[in-house]
Amino acid sequence: MERIEKLYDRFGDRLFHYLTLKLGSRTDAEDVLQEVLCRLLRYRAGFRLARNPEAYVFRAARNEALRFLSRNGHRSGPDPGEYAAAFRSAFSGPDPALVNRAAGALARIPEAQREVIVLRIFQDLSFREIGAVCSISPDTAASRYRYGLNKLRVDMEGRHDKSP
Repeated sequence: MERIEKLYDRFGDRLFHYLTLKLGSRTDAEDVLQEVLCRLLRYRAGFRLARNPEAYVFRAARNEALRFLSRNGHRSGPDPGEYAAAFRSAFSGPDPALVNRAAGALARIPEAQREVIVLRIFQDLSFREIGAVCSISPDTAASRYRYGLNKLRVDMEGRHDKSP
């Protein structure tokens, strides 16, 4: 039990922010985070054996988020307005208009690229850890990251060409 409390102290805020951006809702993120912690309690042997505890807990959070989305009817993508509100609740900045633009741009890129960007930039996971979380190779994670950043840059600059 003590180990799970330490786990929450170590990863709770980061998991909550990740889930908020994955699900586009603080309320849903709270519910899913609670379920993640319950699962980690039930399967604590897996956590103890994990080579990379950080990747393990993010993988557990991702899996629970995917179960949640499946149970509740997975949407094709987040609503940019709702996503901007979730983004603002997880992260702030000195320029609210820029935060809104960034959130909107992030909501408009493909989910696979958005997830890698969120894990890399906001959770500081390595491409190897992202690969473990998302069941992809580190090279695929790096590629999705580059393509996603390019799409964000183009969107933020206001250009709308269709390059990858």
